[in-house]
Amino acid sequence: MIRTVCLTALLVSLFSMPAMAQSQTVFLLRHAEKSSEPAADPELTDAGKARAERLVSLFAQAKPSAVFSTQYRRTVATATPLADAMALKVTILPIDKDNAERYPEILREAVCAMANGSNAVVIGHSNTLPAIVQAWTGKPANAIDDTEYDRLFMVRLEKCEAIGSMDLRY
Repeated sequence: MIRTVCLTALLVSLFSMPAMAQSQTVFLLRHAEKSSEPAADPELTDAGKARAERLVSLFAQAKPSAVFSTQYRRTVATATPLADAMALKVTILPIDKDNAERYPEILREAVCAMANGSNAVVIGHSNTLPAIVQAWTGKPANAIDDTEYDRLFMVRLEKCEAIGSMDLRY
């Protein structure tokens, strides 16, 4: 509870900053807890569904303009409650072996096409989110263990270049 209150206060303070020239704030989260079956594309567990619902209150003040997800059931199911609460559609940006190396740039282009001052939420995977953060910031991002579902990266972009980032827990 205290962690949620502190994170909410941090997010509110960041959004009260004046908008800079063509800037966006991006929140990158791993999908919520997944079941073990089917192995290729599992659904969320009950705990995962509850975590996905909690994202609505976590991002209520941020008012994201877009919610991005990969094509997998676990990421879409994590993104959907937040998108629904914000009257948005989940924007699916598929990732596969053919575009995995270019995926950080594909995602950045989609975010940078958003209006100035926009906020975006990206739901990804333990192996993709650190790579995205590193590609955007040029700095190594902490790995996400397969048992961690509470990690949240925040990257501030100005003119489509990272000007700051944070690695948080929620």
